This record gives sequence, C-alpha cells and structure tokens, in this order.
Amino acid sequence: MSTKFEESMVSISAELHGAWVQPGGAWDGRAVLFLHGFADDMDSVGKLTKRLAWALAEQGIASLRINFRGEGDYERTDIDSTFDTRTADTEQAYGFIARQPGVAVGRVGAVGWSLGATTAIVVGAAHPEWFRTMVVWASPTGDQWAAMTASETAQRALREGQATQEWPHWKTITTKRAFYESFRGVDVDASLARYPGAFLSLRGSLDHFTANESDFLNRPSGLPRESVILGGASHIFNVFEPETGHPARVLGLTSDWLQRTL
Repeated sequence: MSTKFEESMVSISAELHGAWVQPGGAWDGRAVLFLHGFADDMDSVGKLTKRLAWALAEQGIASLRINFRGEGDYERTDIDSTFDTRTADTEQAYGFIARQPGVAVGRVGAVGWSLGATTAIVVGAAHPEWFRTMVVWASPTGDQWAAMTASETAQRALREGQATQEWPHWKTITTKRAFYESFRGVDVDASLARYPGAFLSLRGSLDHFTANESDFLNRPSGLPRESVILGGASHIFNVFEPETGHPARVLGLTSDWLQRTL
C-alpha cells in the first residue's frame, strides 16, 4: 500500500495537457485515465476527479487526467471542441499512459463523467484491448445525435453556426455547429455492446439524463458489470453538498471497483 505519490503536469501534445499521478514506493503498474464532462476541466466539478486520483495513488494506482482541447478550463465559455477531437485526445492520452515506465498496459482502466463517459465508451469500443475496466458517472445512453441536437440552443447553432446558452448556477456557454454535427452516428448503446471489459455505471436518481439502467447494463459483454443508482443524487452527485454523502459514496464505490477489477 502506497502512502505517498507525485503529481506532475505533463504535455501529451502541443495543445493537450494533463496531470500524471504516480504512486510512491512499490507500484504494480495499474493506471487509470480520467475523462471530464462537457465544458469542464481535468479536476472536474467540485474537484471530485482530482480527489479520486489522489486517493487512488495512495492505494497504489497511477492516473492521468487531461484537459480536452477546446474545453479543458472550468471558466471557459467559448467551446471549440468536437466529439472527434475528444476521441483523438483520449487516444493520445492512452498512448501517453502506455509509454510511461512501469505501466502494465494490460491493467489500464478508464473513468468518464457525463460526456466523458460517452467518450470512454466509444473509445473503449474502438480499441477493445485498451481498458480492462471502466467506470462511468452519469452516462448518456442511446443515439447522441438525437440527444445532443434536441435543444433549442443546438438547433440555433446548427442553423446559424453558433449559439449561446446560460446554464443557471454554472456559466454561459457558446457552442458551434461543428460540435453538434460531430455526434452524427454516435450511439452509446451500440458502442457499449462492443466493449468487452468490466463495467460499472453510477447514476443519481435525480439526474436529468434519463436511462433504462437495466437495459444499459445489459449492453456490455464483459464481466463483472454492475450499476448503482444513488437515491436523491443529481447529475453532479451533489458535489457542493457533501453532507448528502453522495460525493463520498461515488469516490468509495469507484475506488473499490477499480481495486477489484483493475
């Protein structure tokens, strides 16, 4: 059991940056790639991902958190990413992990939150040998072209080239036509059916993403696969309300799963 770790800011490419966290002392090569949600950053809302990365390092698991190009800044309001840039960044990030001395390439996992979950699932399907295990927090399901273009903001961006929307209690965000167009043909359920590894889905019962969780859980072919619905939890697991216990439970469930399956 490692009790110390080192975090280093790293450049994966000229525009893709992140944080590599490596356990101190003896390390068996296990590593996790974290993929953040839309318009967020590598630490994620409430720094929940950073907290998990540090906790895992203390348990002997390394990790890489990345800032997706065109997003990757919690304060950024003008979004220039597409789903294609997200998947390309994820592929580069995996390559970075695989090149690190000491990494056991057969023991790499992925954790994705919201759009980061979609990204993890699609990349995991395209490269079925990469991720031994996967944890998704508040994952979308089904046809993402239909889901992502359903809003009035998306329709305005498709018509006019871009659109701005105020998200209460968060920020005002401008998205572009190319962002929405990039979701054509992206189907989370179909991709999940091609992912062969261990799979854990965590979702709050009050998440604005609705899902048939039992159907979702039956999509992947690998074992083990489990789902936990946190009663009363939101899409962001009430990270700013620690007294609910939801953030701590997400961290604990994810950590325990990775220890068991990675």
